[in-house]
Amino acid sequence: MSPEEIRIELIKRRKKTNMAEISRALGVSHQAVQRVIDRESVSERIMVAVAAAIDQPAHIVFPEKQFKTQPF
Repeated sequence: MSPEEIRIELIKRRKKTNMAEISRALGVSHQAVQRVIDRESVSERIMVAVAAAIDQPAHIVFPEKQFKTQPF
């Protein structure tokens, strides 16, 4: 999925979760989550959390990444 598609899905599901809630839950900055979504940084933990927030497997949302852990 592109960064724009991820953001659209997060907006659609805003009642469930958003980037700020993901960052709080993981103990990282909002910017860290944004950088991962924009593919400027790599964090498997953040990628998996973002994918879960939009009810998609991580390997679908971030197909360029090979996941060590179960991707969802």
